Formats: sequence, C-alpha cells, structure tokens
Amino acid sequence: MEISAANLTALFTGFDVVFQRGFEKPPSYYEQIASVVRSGSRQTTYPWLGRTTRFSEWLGDRVVQALEAHTYTIVNRNFEDTVAIDRNDIEDDTYGVYEPIIEQLGWDTKVHPDMLLFSMLKNAVNTPSDVICYDGQPFFSATHPVGLMNETGGTLAANINTTGTGPYWFLIDASRAIRPFIFQLRREYAVTRMNTVTDEAVFTRREFRYGVDGRANTGVGLWQLAYASNTDLSNPVNYGAARAAMRSFKTDGGLPFGALSGRGGVYLVVPPTLEEVARQLLNSEFMAGAGASASVATTNIWRNSADLIVSEYLA
Repeated sequence: MEISAANLTALFTGFDVVFQRGFEKPPSYYEQIASVVRSGSRQTTYPWLGRTTRFSEWLGDRVVQALEAHTYTIVNRNFEDTVAIDRNDIEDDTYGVYEPIIEQLGWDTKVHPDMLLFSMLKNAVNTPSDVICYDGQPFFSATHPVGLMNETGGTLAANINTTGTGPYWFLIDASRAIRPFIFQLRREYAVTRMNTVTDEAVFTRREFRYGVDGRANTGVGLWQLAYASNTDLSNPVNYGAARAAMRSFKTDGGLPFGALSGRGGVYLVVPPTLEEVARQLLNSEFMAGAGASASVATTNIWRNSADLIVSEYLA
C-alpha cells in the first residue's frame, strides 16, 4: 500500500470497525451491580454515604436528625492500552495481521471496568485493609458500626462470613439507586490514532500507533447491600444464612434497612470454580434436603432468587 494520507485514513477507519467488533463481543456486568457516577475533577467525594433517616410524627417544629458524618473519596486513575503497527507491514500489504490484536483491544476496552470492579471485590476479602468503607472499616467486615456510636453506643453488624474454607462468593443487592459499588468515570474510553507520517514514532521507529485511554476508578458504596462468604455454596443453608443476615441489617435510626426486599436486582457473584453449584442452586427445581438424607429431594426454595454473575477476575 502506498503510504499516503488518504490510504492511512482508510486503513485506520477499517481498524475502527475491527475494534468495534471486538468491543461488542464480551459480556459486561459492572453497570448491573455498581452505581456509575460521572466525575468532574481529579477526585470525587461522597459525603452522603452511610447517612440514613427515619420518619416521625410531626408535632411542633421539625426535628432535624443528627447524622453520622462520613467522608469517602475516590481518586481517578489513568488507563491506556496501545499497539504499534510497523510501517513496513503497511507498505507490504501485510497489515491484516494486526486485525486480531485490534479486535482484542476492543474486547479489553469493554471488559476493563469489570476487571477493575471484580479485582477490587476479590481484594476486599483477600486483603481487607486495602478496601476501606465510608465508616472506616474494611468493606467486608464483622464490625460495621450501626447507629451513632459516639452517642448511643450503637451496635455492630457483619457482612462477611469467614467460617468456611472454600472460595468466596458474594450476594449483591443492586436494586437501589445507591449500590454497593461505585464505578467512577472521569473520561470515556476513547481511541486515539497516531497515523500520520510526521508522527515522532514513525520518524524514529517506523511505528504507527493505535490506542485506547480513559480515566476512571472503582470504589465501594453501601456495605449493607453486599455480603461475602467462603462457606460451602453447595449447601443451600449457607446461602439462606447470607440472605437472612442481609435482611437483618438496620439503619442508624434502628429501622430495617430493607436489603433484598426490592424487585429484582439481586445477584449471586461467583468465581468460575463455583459456577456449577451456583447454577444448580439458582436454577434447579429440586435440591437435596438440608439436614436430611442426601437422597431426599425437596423443592428448591432459592430457585430464581438471584441472577448469576460468573467472573474470571475473582479466580
């Protein structure tokens, strides 16, 4: 191919089509379980996290409620993914060998938010001190304070069960406007082409470049809407215990928080090693009777109680 502005424009436009093809192929889950927040600066602070209220009968003046003050900040990060295309390959009409890597670049862009989110989720149970919640505790913790601890003493609640020995699985309630996780987007992922013969890399290394970059980060929202457990998921009792624990969470005002009480938006999130047992739990019409003989089939009360998400980034 002759190296001309028109030919280079046509070639890289074709690469855009290949990129989009790769972008459309993989599934993506972050928008289902995380609040997507547009950030307008280097970092964004969420002062409202953890604040809960309660109604009271209006007698006399309004009662302004004392709320626990929290500050939670997510700092945006820069990400890029770039490939180089040798000028000689374009001149020799062998540029087709780059199509698979351009398509993979599209795939990588689509799943990058998932990679960030589920890697954070994995980190939250493996190294809890690295993922701190708005209340100063690890996001998955046995000692989340509930109530105004400095005034009334409050209580402690746990959104994790560590009594098992297996891989962690997660029960997520994403039915509300505020979700257990935050995907903070400062700048959309966008393709940048370096496809003119006067580019520095072409001059020094004979390399045209095609890359994607964006600014974003993930963080945690309401711990009351997520539960982690490493107990045996093949035993439905453990899944039921996680649901019961979440349903028991209270607001700072002492009222039921209402986790898992909305319509839809409940997810069971597992690594690939738990996919089979998770599908059996959520899809099978019958299950082995808990506490009884394994040969006794009983109705599976947890069928369709959550949607399944399997993420390789939890492996």
